[in-house]
Amino acid sequence: MTTFRTFDQVAPIAEETIARFAGQVPAEVVELWRAQGAGIVGDDGFFQVVDPARAASMLEGVFGLPDGATVLFTTALGDVIFHANGLYLVVKSRFGAIDIVEGRSFDELVELIEDPAQRDVAWEWQPYPAARERHGVPAFEECFGFVPLLALGGPNDPSHLELSGLYEHLAVIAQFAGQPQVRRPLPVAGDPDGGDAAESGSAERLIEVGRSLFAKLTTDPVLNLIELPDGLGVCLVHAVRGGGKIYVAPDESVLFVGSAVDFDAGLGAFRDGVRTPIEKFDLTRGGEDA
Repeated sequence: MTTFRTFDQVAPIAEETIARFAGQVPAEVVELWRAQGAGIVGDDGFFQVVDPARAASMLEGVFGLPDGATVLFTTALGDVIFHANGLYLVVKSRFGAIDIVEGRSFDELVELIEDPAQRDVAWEWQPYPAARERHGVPAFEECFGFVPLLALGGPNDPSHLELSGLYEHLAVIAQFAGQPQVRRPLPVAGDPDGGDAAESGSAERLIEVGRSLFAKLTTDPVLNLIELPDGLGVCLVHAVRGGGKIYVAPDESVLFVGSAVDFDAGLGAFRDGVRTPIEKFDLTRGGEDA
């Protein structure tokens, strides 16, 4: 039977609801609905199992999806995972994008949801961890939303995340940013089809560069990821006293700044072309400014 290892049930899913949607989803989904109902997945609270009937009602007219599409999960950043015609559609409205999961069973999808290694790559959950530290885990049918919306030029930064009603926030995105478009297959960390090494210049590759450099500075750092505006790259933040930030450009050049330098000041220097020589990371430990 398919179940989540850690699950906080909010409400059971009514048998009449299960009967209504059973013919549209794999049998394992029905088992999950009956065994665990609707609620919050895991300790980090990023995923929620929703009542498909309520979700269908609340999202009517919001998304233009295929007939028979059934909502299975939502995330704390307002993403929605549907099942439709044997596919799983990961609708990331914050980016205006739909990532496709094809050729994987429901059990394999659950494994991706439970796997911490997939948080950054498949689910693009940054900057959720920093927002969770500030505000706590969103309640059921709540999410963090960017203000202003990313589609309207808002920064992908935790300081611009505010708690909102999930369905209300999705309606606002649809109104002001339009319908999400198919972007790509869902990227999966370690997937042999995609290769373990990320392509040069990709966000995954830039994250790898930043992590490897932080590994030279400290042991087991807990890092938050911020996608930089205007295609400038990414910033990895070690948000502790004596930590710091590493800004990584698409050409893999970097800037390290200590924790005393705020994000915007560091970004301004990075935008102006200030860089830290890579060899300095072999000489420095413990958060000195570059």
